[in-house]
Amino acid sequence: MTDMFDVAGRSILIAGGAGGIGSGIAAELARRGAKITIADLNEDAVARTSGGLPGDGHTGCRLDVTDEASCAAAVETAVANGGRLNGMLNAAGILRVASALELPAADFKASMDINVTGALLLGRQAGKVMIDQGGGQMVTIASVSSQVANPNYAAYATSKAALMQLTRVLAVEWAEHQVAVNAIGPAVIPTPLSDPFMATPEFRAYQMARIPMGRMATVEDLFGTALLLLSPAGAFITGQTIYVDGGRTLV
Repeated sequence: MTDMFDVAGRSILIAGGAGGIGSGIAAELARRGAKITIADLNEDAVARTSGGLPGDGHTGCRLDVTDEASCAAAVETAVANGGRLNGMLNAAGILRVASALELPAADFKASMDINVTGALLLGRQAGKVMIDQGGGQMVTIASVSSQVANPNYAAYATSKAALMQLTRVLAVEWAEHQVAVNAIGPAVIPTPLSDPFMATPEFRAYQMARIPMGRMATVEDLFGTALLLLSPAGAFITGQTIYVDGGRTLV
C-alpha cells in the first residue's frame, strides 16, 4: 500500500523558514525526503538553515512577504529546485504585544502587512503555479489567537483572525483547481518570536493557566499536522484551521 504521508521528492517552499517553527518543520520534511526551499529575510540565516537540512536537494533564497516581486521570485526558486511546487508552508509573521490604548499604529499596520497581506501576496504567487500545474497544498501558520481574546493582542489576534478567513476564501476560490489551502493554529510556542514575552513571568503564567493539558506547545507538536496537510493524505482537506493547542481554544 502506498504511504499516504510520503513526502519524498516533493518540492516544498518554507517561508519564514530560517528559524522557529518554519525551520523545525523544514527539517522534519527534509528528513522525510522532501526537497526544501528555505525563504526568509535574513540571507545568512537562510544559508545556514538550508545548508544544515538533512538529505539533498535543498536550497534557499531571500524573501520579503510584503513585496510581491520577492514572493514571485521565491516561488520561482522553489519550482526551479524541485521541478514543480507541491507544497508551501508560510511561517512568516511578527508578534507585537501592547494594550490597545498604547499600541503604536505602526505596529498594528506592520502586523496586518506581514501576517495578512504577506500571506495573500505569497499565497497567490504560489497559487498561480499550483493552478497551472493542476494542484498543490498550501499551509499557513495561524494561531489560537484567531479564536481567543488575549489582552494586549489587538494587533496579533486581529491579524490571525483575518488570516483564518483568508484561508477559507482562498480555499473556496482554488478548490476547483485541486489546490488545498489550510492553516495550523498552535498555542503559544517558545521560539525567538515569543521568547522576549515568555521571559516575563506574568505572561508565561497567564498562558500556562489557560492550556488544559498544562504545558506549552513545542515545534515538534506541529510536525504531524504539517505532514498531513502537505502530503497526499491531506489533499482533500481545505479551508480548515487545525488547532494544535492542548485545548487552549476550548476554555
